[in-house]
Amino acid sequence: MTHTHTEVLGLGETVIEQLDKEKANLEKGGMNVTVAKATLALAVEEAKAAHAQQESLKHQLSSATQLTVAKIDRAYVTTSGTIDMMMAAVQKTSNVAKVFQRLRSKLRRPDEDEAVHPLPVPVHEATQ
Repeated sequence: MTHTHTEVLGLGETVIEQLDKEKANLEKGGMNVTVAKATLALAVEEAKAAHAQQESLKHQLSSATQLTVAKIDRAYVTTSGTIDMMMAAVQKTSNVAKVFQRLRSKLRRPDEDEAVHPLPVPVHEATQ
């Protein structure tokens, strides 16, 4: 069975409280409550710190992804605009302009390996 971070950390904190509450009884039974509590408290605090760092990194990654996508979009728009200016500079209908136009077309056209091929549609016989 899988438990959430919150459940595990909450359980650890509850057990720490119980160690304090039942310290006398537990020590009568031979348990070193001070050591057990220190060990558990350290484990819970380390887990909390690691979880907080993980959440921070997730946020940073999400922000970095959004920034990267925006920068790539900007680079594409700038590249495309530059190609338009290059084509205009050499007369849009010239052979050189067609070469420039193919640069952009190649980027827009998927590779043969990536092309989407429709699946065949099964033929169903009419039932009567």
